[in-house]
Amino acid sequence: MPNSDSKTYIVNDQPTERDALDFTPYVETLADIIQTGNTPLTIGVFGTWGSGKTSLMKMVKNQLPDDFTVAWFDAWKYDKEDSLWRAFLLCVLTALKERASLQGKPVDEFEKLQSLLYREMEIEKVGGVTIDLAKIGGVAAKSLAQLTLSFIPGLSTLTKLVEELQSGAAKNVDDATAAIQRERTKIYIEQIQFLEQFQKRFSELIQEHVQPNRLVVFVDDLDRCLPEKAIEVLEAIKLFLDAENCVFVLGLDQEVIARGIEMKYKELGEKQDGDESRRFTIEGVRYLEKIVQLPFQIPPVEQTDMGEFVEGLSAEWPHEECPNVFAEGLNDVRHNNPRQIKRAVNVFLMLWNLAKKRKEKLADRVKPIRLAKVVAIQIVHPRLYDVLKETPRYLGELERYYRAESSQERKMEKGESPLPSGEGKGGVLSESKYEGRVEPPPELVPYLSLRGILAVRRILLLHKSEMQDANFAGLPLEELKLYFTLTRRAESPQPTPLPAEAARLVFEPQMVRIPAGKFLMGSTKEQAAQAIKDGADKDWIAWEQPQHMVELSDYFIGKYPITNREYQAFLRDVKEQTPPRGWDGDQFPADKGSHPVVNVSWDDANAYCKWLNEKTKKNYRLPTEAEWEKAARGEDERVYPWGNDFDPKKANTSESKIGDTTDVGKFSNADPAQSGDSPYACADMAGNVWEWCNDWFDGNEYKLRQGSVVKDPQGPQKGTFRVLRGGSFSSYHWVARCAYRLGNFPVDSSVNRGFRVVSSPIISP
Repeated sequence: MPNSDSKTYIVNDQPTERDALDFTPYVETLADIIQTGNTPLTIGVFGTWGSGKTSLMKMVKNQLPDDFTVAWFDAWKYDKEDSLWRAFLLCVLTALKERASLQGKPVDEFEKLQSLLYREMEIEKVGGVTIDLAKIGGVAAKSLAQLTLSFIPGLSTLTKLVEELQSGAAKNVDDATAAIQRERTKIYIEQIQFLEQFQKRFSELIQEHVQPNRLVVFVDDLDRCLPEKAIEVLEAIKLFLDAENCVFVLGLDQEVIARGIEMKYKELGEKQDGDESRRFTIEGVRYLEKIVQLPFQIPPVEQTDMGEFVEGLSAEWPHEECPNVFAEGLNDVRHNNPRQIKRAVNVFLMLWNLAKKRKEKLADRVKPIRLAKVVAIQIVHPRLYDVLKETPRYLGELERYYRAESSQERKMEKGESPLPSGEGKGGVLSESKYEGRVEPPPELVPYLSLRGILAVRRILLLHKSEMQDANFAGLPLEELKLYFTLTRRAESPQPTPLPAEAARLVFEPQMVRIPAGKFLMGSTKEQAAQAIKDGADKDWIAWEQPQHMVELSDYFIGKYPITNREYQAFLRDVKEQTPPRGWDGDQFPADKGSHPVVNVSWDDANAYCKWLNEKTKKNYRLPTEAEWEKAARGEDERVYPWGNDFDPKKANTSESKIGDTTDVGKFSNADPAQSGDSPYACADMAGNVWEWCNDWFDGNEYKLRQGSVVKDPQGPQKGTFRVLRGGSFSSYHWVARCAYRLGNFPVDSSVNRGFRVVSSPIISP
């Protein structure tokens, strides 16, 4: 733990003998069993990596009487040895030898047993000749089939016999086979004699040097070894050390070892000459039951203990609520082990100190509780984190969704209607009110059914909405991005791909409802005059006149332009579709996942809509020009989505001096006075990218509509150009007006041209 004089703030991952997780009752119980239980006894301390197995075993060891003989075997340290079982036995013999030496007793008997182990090693070294049965024919192959699982003595005349058999040059194959069989029998006899001799002498030494006390052997990190090596140790306990007054305590991940056992014996079973009747399978858990008489599962950390444990990891928490984020957020079966928690806390402390040291003084903008939450999400749901870092606005929207969902759950518990009064029919709420949202951001839907999402929900709902420095809802995009800019410095290796059923992304963009009704389309004379005064071409402004009444049916329009990430799903599914310029195959430019896709023609945008319809079985299409304009300006004839006066802080136009696309929603804000969104909460309808519409372009069309209310206009039946709306990052503000019209060839694409989609009963031509 850091002190006032130290700059160190990272928590070490060493096992501890200090009980910070209330292990004491378990430690005392196990220590009592070791001292009083019937022997021989093998206890399995089961738990995943980092769950505290080593710490608990060390605490148990410290509880044992001084007159007990204790051996500690770190299995993973000897994993590179040819025979792990031999290293294990030598460790046990060494502990017994040291106990005898302390008691002033002779140690020569232990040395004899050690020499037996080394002699057995020499017997193995002279073996190892491999017989290739595929090269031996007839009776010899059948006779030698049984030799493949045993030692074949080498450095003798048998080596030549084996070579002759495999080359087919042996004159008397049967005699050679019999000779090999005789030598093999001698080896078996020596091995059996060694086993019996070792077992007998080991039991005698236990009686002489240990009884009435006990030999306690702790085997740690057995699951960090290769499966076949771990099984060697388990078998050595049963074959060599199964004696009275012996207790073995094995620290391992039960599932890892069980899988290793099944893999090993599956391979042996498959080697039985293709004879199905002779094949066998072994169930790993049942095998362990033969070895381990008493299984003990490391208990999950209790919530009260978790809070104390996390808080005790650092004396330099930047906010008193930060420990609660990790205690609550990581409190599930997969993540509430001490090692995982320490790792999360280390990452957080490192990033917080990095924020304080950055020249930009990020600590003035980054709030520690929010940073803790993003780090916790990165740990519990790395797949979701990968999406959030590409599209940070989803973090705020996900929190809003969970808060709305939680509010509705509380209402239903009280027997109240979950719907706000006057909102929606049949459970469908207006998308223009965040408080009424009942659906999460569509692109996140595949991730919300995966493991870890409940922890994310706990994290995002941990603090009340009024605690602003702890939450993300309503936070401007640039502020959200700060946290992912920091956490990218400590990302884990990429998670494995989503399962096949979840990998099929929900392709539906986030939509907002535009209610049926009338609006005035085009510019008034005064608005047109002002645009010309600002610098617009008067001939082009004439295309916006006269202003006329249009009536539209109910429809839904994309809240944002289609992003690179959304378009990527289309490209990966439709292999023949050509990627936009600037892409590397199906990979969009770095760090632009939530930017609008550009360099797409009208034909590309239309192809995307057709693909989206096939995937969703719905009717998606490009918006008509009238639908686009109503969604952008509402029904009050405003010039820009936010009002009548241009504000460079509310749109990505030439006046903003950004010079490139930006994340969609960058200019959205929970405060309407600060937001660049339209009256229906549509974002980026002024600037960022030009957006393709479904209509053919005709500069004289508005003149043809005078004197009547036009219902759901579809534009001309044919033409040369398709309509573009909204302006772009390279456009001046008068071009970014809601009424401004432009046309271009449908096959053309540009670095500042994208699109959004519409869904309604109207079928596009």
